[in-house]
Amino acid sequence: MKKYLSAFILSILFVGQTFGQSKMIVGQKHTIFVDIPKNWIQAQNDQLPFFIKPDVKDVSNETYIYVYGIDYNSKPELSGWVKGNNDNISDKFDGVKIDTLKQQFDNIKANDYLTGNYLTITYDYPNGRNEVILVIECKSTIVTSVLSTKDKAELKKLLPSFIELSNTLKILGTTLKEE
Repeated sequence: MKKYLSAFILSILFVGQTFGQSKMIVGQKHTIFVDIPKNWIQAQNDQLPFFIKPDVKDVSNETYIYVYGIDYNSKPELSGWVKGNNDNISDKFDGVKIDTLKQQFDNIKANDYLTGNYLTITYDYPNGRNEVILVIECKSTIVTSVLSTKDKAELKKLLPSFIELSNTLKILGTTLKEE
């Protein structure tokens, strides 16, 4: 009975979230709830469960937002993860400029699953492309929210949508078991 009740409650949450332009992303050790910003639509991406694009004509293929959770067997460390990611990007893209964005997110606080640690990083690529990545440390997951744009003008225009989306993130620890 308890198993069916849990499934029923999750179904109600999922249906309620779906119709309210909210989405649920489920991994082995995490569940992420996120709201789609106004004037953005869900797009198809075979590798990412949550991938959205601006709902405008002639949008570049380099313009999108995605949210993703990466689960680990032990507690991941924010600074180590960020260093590894930055080193990887620096190796792949000679001349990339990496900086941080001072942005406060009141929804990212220490609790049973979140550590309260996060960092927002910007990447300015030599070809003009720009990215902003919010990296959130959890007890067994790193959650990333990424905005990619074709250039600085588009970044400036779309950054408020990225901040709006990031302010809606709700991250829970979950355990999925195959039966």
